[in-house]
Amino acid sequence: MNTDFLRLIPSIFTILYATYGTWFLIIEIFCSIVPFTIIFTCLIALAIHFCSIPPPGDNAAEAVLGKEPHLENEAADYVMRTVAHRGAGLDAPENSLEAFRLCNEKGCNAIEFDVTLTKDGIPIVFHDKTLERMADMNVVISQTAWEDLQNIDISVKHPYKDRFTNTNIPTLDQAVAQMLACGQRMFIDIKDNNTKMVKVILDLFTNNPDLISRAAVTSFFPNIIYLVRRGNPKIVCCLAWRPNVFAYHSYKYPEGKGERRANMWYKHFWLCFCDILNYWALSRLTYYILGLSVILLHKDALSGEAILNWRKKGVRVIAWSVNSPTEKQHIARNLKITYLTDTLTGESTAHTIPS
Repeated sequence: MNTDFLRLIPSIFTILYATYGTWFLIIEIFCSIVPFTIIFTCLIALAIHFCSIPPPGDNAAEAVLGKEPHLENEAADYVMRTVAHRGAGLDAPENSLEAFRLCNEKGCNAIEFDVTLTKDGIPIVFHDKTLERMADMNVVISQTAWEDLQNIDISVKHPYKDRFTNTNIPTLDQAVAQMLACGQRMFIDIKDNNTKMVKVILDLFTNNPDLISRAAVTSFFPNIIYLVRRGNPKIVCCLAWRPNVFAYHSYKYPEGKGERRANMWYKHFWLCFCDILNYWALSRLTYYILGLSVILLHKDALSGEAILNWRKKGVRVIAWSVNSPTEKQHIARNLKITYLTDTLTGESTAHTIPS
């Protein structure tokens, strides 16, 4: 069968259901004594309204994120232009205290870092599920106690390992304490769909009140963000999104989708459905229910139109991860939004418009 025709099938079904749905809705409105469809729709709308969490407000978001770059003026106190992704992990071992310290020395005062839990429930700053990529060890973080992880060197495979020997995994408390002392702002990325992380984050903000104006919480999982904001509506939160986040491990232009997360066809089909639902609901329902202040969009799925549409909803856009100098210049100068980057190389020219 012609592959071009196969691509038309979803659109054909959309037109079919929209046509029949509109027809039957009209019939029900004019021919039914009780229009159940309208009543049901109103009930759903009311349920969404009462379950939603209002955003913390523009002032709260601005305290963390500063002025939006496109609104910058001479009177602006702070404009967040660059966020060091995992502490600029190409310049120093990612998610380490050394990387955060280097960012501070280079003048980058906004850091994104990842949080996960050890076997004994200690929140640590680490991205992967295993130590294989960072330390060449087949050790699963969630199955290993903190006592066995704290002295492992995560610099052994880094290109600048000679500069950062014996770099260890920090705890969440260690990382936050250091960054608060340095005056750095934070994006705390919850890596796992684990509700235990909700209490960890809420306790963290309770024990460190300054975080309300210094940190934003982010995740790929809307349910985690919802529970965090339900527990403390003052916390500024953002949702990360990229194409096919549930069904595939990665996405990159122009290659497209990476490796499948599930090998069984029915699991893969379910994850693909989750991606479709997630994309459809993101700009229609999800942002409203969660009370989002920020959306983190993958740089290869970014457009000026998307930025304007989110801005109309009161949600600012931050791009990730932007590493090449030309991409940095385009996003900073033309799109005029903040971006996450793995390296601070080229920062001096990215935000300067040549005369």
